[in-house]
Amino acid sequence: MNSNDRSRRIRFGPYEVDFHTQELRKHGIRLRLSGQPLQILEILIARPGELVSRAELQRHLWPGQVFVDATHGLNAAVNKLREALSDSASEPRYIETLPRRGYRFIGTLEDIPQPALRPTELLDSRNIASPDGYGKAEQKLEKPSLTDIPHRRARPWVILSIAAIFLCVVGLFIIGRKQLNRAEDLEQKRKIEAERVTGEGSGSAQSGSFRERDFRAQSSAASGRPAPGNDRNQTAADGAATLRPALSIHRVIWGEGGNAAPQFSPDGKRIAFMSDRDGPWQIWVSDIDGSNARQVSFTDSAGTPRWSPDGSSIAFDAPFDGSTWIFVVRVDQNERADPIVEGRVPSFSRDGNWIYFASDRTGDWQVWKTSVRNRSELQVTFNGGFAALESTDGYIYYSKSRYPQPEICRVRIKGGAESCSFEHLRPRTWASWAPTREGIVFAEDLPNGKSELSLYDPARRQARDLALLQSAPFWVGASVDGKRAIMNDAAERQISMVDNLH
Repeated sequence: MNSNDRSRRIRFGPYEVDFHTQELRKHGIRLRLSGQPLQILEILIARPGELVSRAELQRHLWPGQVFVDATHGLNAAVNKLREALSDSASEPRYIETLPRRGYRFIGTLEDIPQPALRPTELLDSRNIASPDGYGKAEQKLEKPSLTDIPHRRARPWVILSIAAIFLCVVGLFIIGRKQLNRAEDLEQKRKIEAERVTGEGSGSAQSGSFRERDFRAQSSAASGRPAPGNDRNQTAADGAATLRPALSIHRVIWGEGGNAAPQFSPDGKRIAFMSDRDGPWQIWVSDIDGSNARQVSFTDSAGTPRWSPDGSSIAFDAPFDGSTWIFVVRVDQNERADPIVEGRVPSFSRDGNWIYFASDRTGDWQVWKTSVRNRSELQVTFNGGFAALESTDGYIYYSKSRYPQPEICRVRIKGGAESCSFEHLRPRTWASWAPTREGIVFAEDLPNGKSELSLYDPARRQARDLALLQSAPFWVGASVDGKRAIMNDAAERQISMVDNLH
């Protein structure tokens, strides 16, 4: 696109895209899409209805790069774009595939009108057609000089009033600042004595400061949610507060391309994660400290890894046969992954006999499961569902939708009515939560724009604050005992681990 086209905001369906700010929104909510997928969308929208060849897209995305697997890279970028647009290759609404040739945009485009400029903005932009017109406008809006304003002597009582108000404001500011500094000093001493928090980079976490936790305490009064630390710092019989256990936050994977979607193995000794360090996103496995990392998937691209209960296999989703399928790979055997069923976001049942997955085969997204042995398929949800995880309390918990801050619902493993009445359980994304024996660990967005790691107790229907996060994660995993959490930073570059959650 030229410079004029790039400044346009364009709408198609429920989506709005602004190529100047590189933002894609759905129903006004910003989606996580950037880099090559957004570049592909820009190229296709610039030529709506026209074929854009794969070779042309590859030249644009990887100019002059010889040692790049452009075929797999392009497939992965298009799949990520389709995922953001909730589109499919078999029944496209926006991105149509012309086999072995390329792609074209088939949606209906609509320009979003730009707001009209005010007169002063017109002068600043210098976009006046004629010099005469510019001069007349400048004369009309010209500010009077100081010599044209009548001179009046300020009255003494006005000056005294202004001075008194100023001194009061300064005095209140000094008093308030001293009180705030005293509170911060006390909080700092308490933190030094009560906990040791380490971490660096955008993926680390910290306990909330005095002002942050005071903010949460005020907001929780209206919402009915316990104030921060209420379940942690219980008051003893003698009136003394019990100290919080020390949190330990440290990076385990970073510095080699993108790293995301971390998950603990059932025995807690290894990590499965996504990485694009060697090309398109693939599934990798490492030791718990990030060492001895090795690639275990070799599809066009791969994502959303989930361990089997015995730790021998990993299920993931990947493009296959023009759609997205669930694959299973044996971790410690050099075998190719096998496609199991068409769907997304897999996870194993706790007995290892089933794989849950999301499918829109009925017209909307629902949770299904397929038998590991005979590949039979059963529908689990009927009122909407996407990412499902089986818990230790006899329930299947699942994200109601793929949209930000989804509602979390549950249904009994043996079947029954679906329940969605968890008021204080709203994770950032469909992937930023994990069930444990202690409850559901999840990352949530706070009203002040920050993110926090919390623990939700389904039995008590209460949430407990664990740690403020310096970066908002899309993916969160947790150990079965709930003592550890693992997540990537917002840029999906590094993975950090949190120890001693309770």
